[in-house]
Formats: sequence, C-alpha cells, structure tokens
Amino acid sequence: MNNLKYKKTAIFEKREIYKIMELYSKKISIGEWKDYSISFNNEYAIFSIYRSLKYGSSFQIKKIRRRGVYILTFQNRTLTISDSLNKVINFLKKPNLMIIK
Repeated sequence: MNNLKYKKTAIFEKREIYKIMELYSKKISIGEWKDYSISFNNEYAIFSIYRSLKYGSSFQIKKIRRRGVYILTFQNRTLTISDSLNKVINFLKKPNLMIIK
C-alpha cells in the first residue's frame, strides 16, 4: 500500500535534484543564497530557495506532476514556465535577477 501512496505524490527525481543542487552549491558559495527546502504533495513538488531566512523563500521551482511543467517564481511572481528543468535553471544562472514593476 505504501508504494501506491508514493506514486501519487509529486516528486523531484534524483537527476533533477542533482541539477538544482549543482547550481545551488555555486550560488551558496558566493553568498547569494542561504538555504533551501523541499516540499511535496499530490499535485506538485516545490524546491524553495532562501536568500534570507527571516524573509521567507525568494525563488521557488515548482514541478507540476500532471502537466509536466516547471514554474519558477520569485516572491510569488511567476518568472518563467517551461517543460524543461534546464531552461528554468539557466534562467536562475543569470546574475542578479531583478523584478521591474
């Protein structure tokens, strides 16, 4: 029964986590990012990136299981939507991302 419950939960695969952590380790080494968290439910998985722990997450990579897309948000504003994790990661590689109103 546990296997059925596991398959219904949206997850990041090992290769996806590896790609995200590769960028995360570079950004943390230069002091741009501070921490991360991962959360899961039936519909989506979220990798949250923190610049400062007291202000909440800055960036979130959301993987929506049924649609097979990745959504990158910055403080709850959508930056990009893609069917490829590599495109989302390349967007995060840009130095000093800023939202212009």
